[in-house]
Amino acid sequence: MAKRCLIETCKREAETYCYHCSQDVCTKHYLEHKKSIQEQLHPLIDEMNSIYDRLNHGDKDQSKSLPHYFIDVYSQVDQWRADCHDRIDIVYRRARSQIETIVKSHQNELTQKAISNLESLEKMRQQLRALLKDGDVTHRQLEALKRQLEEFKKKEQEAIKYPDIRIITLKFDIEKHINITTDDKHPMEKQQQLKCPQKSPSNKNLSMHHRLAGWPSSGQVNDKCPMCSQVFPFSMTMAERTVHINDHLPD
Repeated sequence: MAKRCLIETCKREAETYCYHCSQDVCTKHYLEHKKSIQEQLHPLIDEMNSIYDRLNHGDKDQSKSLPHYFIDVYSQVDQWRADCHDRIDIVYRRARSQIETIVKSHQNELTQKAISNLESLEKMRQQLRALLKDGDVTHRQLEALKRQLEEFKKKEQEAIKYPDIRIITLKFDIEKHINITTDDKHPMEKQQQLKCPQKSPSNKNLSMHHRLAGWPSSGQVNDKCPMCSQVFPFSMTMAERTVHINDHLPD
């Protein structure tokens, strides 16, 4: 006995097996099912093309869609750089000011010396003019003036004593003063962890720790403060020197 089409209300004989509905169906219903399957292909193609266009064009410029926490860590590292530059500039201006003070003091000494020499020379010139005017110079007076002139010339030819300025700089490894850690957990997962904290805390996303410093590592002796150039006394311990240096740094 021939099989009938298993589609409800259909009285035709079944001619094939439809894998779409897993039933024996007639030719008419088989073609309808075939057409229905074919029609479902177009929306799938449209959806796939839409996703492709979005990935190929819309998401190429990732900077336009950066999450806020990425922008925040950029701001943190930029601020750290600015703080380091500001701190270095402060120390530089302080050192520069100290050098300028020493140089100005030396220049003032040279100026005062030149003025004093001119005054001494002018006195000798006045004595010579007076003797020349009188027209009665003695041998003793002439020899005295010669000695004064020789002493003046020796004093004038003395080498200028410049201040012994020594710049003591301490290098430091800048990479030791910034630390970046990260994990791959999604922000939503992090929020859930905050609501339900676990025993072992996870690292903060792109957390940063930084400090500007410039003194020797352990084992080295620092005889002078790198911030204010104060020379430490021998009786001052390393711990006391470290406290002194740290007092110059901002909290």
